Amino acid sequence: MKTSFIDYTQNKNWLNDAHKQALLKLISASFNDVDAEYYFNKYFVANDVFARKLRLYFAQNEVVGYCLINFSQSGKNVLIRASAAFYPQYRKGGNTFMYSMKQAFICWLKSPRQNIYYADTMLSPAMYRAMAKKLAIIWPNANGKEQAKHLFELFNKDGFDSPALKVPCLVTAGRASNYSEQEVANFKKSDKEEINFYCQLNPEFDKGTALFVIIPVTLKQFFLTGIKLLTPFYR
Repeated sequence: MKTSFIDYTQNKNWLNDAHKQALLKLISASFNDVDAEYYFNKYFVANDVFARKLRLYFAQNEVVGYCLINFSQSGKNVLIRASAAFYPQYRKGGNTFMYSMKQAFICWLKSPRQNIYYADTMLSPAMYRAMAKKLAIIWPNANGKEQAKHLFELFNKDGFDSPALKVPCLVTAGRASNYSEQEVANFKKSDKEEINFYCQLNPEFDKGTALFVIIPVTLKQFFLTGIKLLTPFYR
């Protein structure tokens, strides 16, 4: 279904009460076992970040999805964290990819010499596929190359090892995606490489366990990802 969007920046133009109520409703509908008010305050309000960017998606003037990007300092590193949710009929694998990467690129342009990482706790195999299929460098990955274990130990201190990969890339999310039993079954029998890999690493994704994903934001990343996206095989 066709949607439009509006972008927001904290401290310039941010959310009014109607936006908040729409987001609380969307969060409650998108996740199981979630306190929507607590979730909203943690990701949209808490002052432990130095910047926030938000894209709200609308259909017939109603909020049907969002992609929130938070920027925080972690020691000498900048950590970009994302949160996104859509009503089922508006979910698309690549719905938020370009927006997220645009914000990461802008952050890198402002501080090209700083260590910048995009990290996400992904409860959805489809979200992992949307990112892994397009990005040149993502951890963990299915190609058997370096998995950046030291970064998982640094950024995912409350996490634990996947049974399929001795890297602390799993974390208890405190919520679960609101997938039907049939949707979960379809994911687990999927022959798509990225979804199959996700399900091997995180077979309990429907029970509140998330895959912690790290993406380096570097010139090498943008260059190689550009080549990958321009290669006909990946279109």
